[in-house]
Amino acid sequence: MRVIKTAYLRVYQPLGSFPNDEQPHWAAPPPESEIRDAYAARRWLLSAALPENPPILGGTQGAFVRRVGDEVLVCPWRTRLRMLAGLLAFRNSIPEEVAEAFVPEEEARRAAHELAELGEAHPEVRSHILHANWHVPLRWFAAFEDSERILTEDKDGLRIRYETKLSEAIARLRKGLEILENSWVDESVTGAVRELVEWLEDFGTDGLLEIDYASVASMFSDEDLLEDRSAGEVSSCLEALQAEDVVRAGRLFGTLTERWTDARSQEVLN
Repeated sequence: MRVIKTAYLRVYQPLGSFPNDEQPHWAAPPPESEIRDAYAARRWLLSAALPENPPILGGTQGAFVRRVGDEVLVCPWRTRLRMLAGLLAFRNSIPEEVAEAFVPEEEARRAAHELAELGEAHPEVRSHILHANWHVPLRWFAAFEDSERILTEDKDGLRIRYETKLSEAIARLRKGLEILENSWVDESVTGAVRELVEWLEDFGTDGLLEIDYASVASMFSDEDLLEDRSAGEVSSCLEALQAEDVVRAGRLFGTLTERWTDARSQEVLN
């Protein structure tokens, strides 16, 4: 089975912000079986079919947990919710003439129906995780400063993470959105940032936001990862736009898009 390289944007909220009946579940360490299920949760994309009848809330529903001082912060997996939304988003992102080969219409209708039922039964439930295949979206970096870049190493090699307070991330994105709205940037770029701001605002301002390159990091050499300062470059690009320095903004944006376009070309090959 081919492995899809995926990066993640995760929202961590204080444990106390979740319903009382969920808090013990999120705080407890997940069984090993749940961890395996979480990493295999996107096999549906390769088989073009959703797994049969897993529960939306509970069952294989674990969470990433962070402890900052005395505070416990939680990022629920909401695996089934993300699978449903991801399948529909993937089908809508590819040409209609080939969509049926990847995600049959019957599966798409099934996902849409289940997603609608979930919205009606549990309107308070939202996904705390966004994922991107074969790249890290540039708009994610606008929530972070270069100093918040964390370089780590595990058995698979070097990895990059960014982490910041949710309140600061939202403030930076709002400022970036204002700059984009007053510039020559295409509305598709501005609209994508606006959607990201709206998604984050639903969580309030308490908590953390994290970019995790995850398996996308393995697409680059150690040297490339050491030199990768994407958040800083996005920040510089926005500063140039604000100063109406079109030449510098264009040069910075070109460098960024070239790097990540090269990475995304792997999606076509796979």
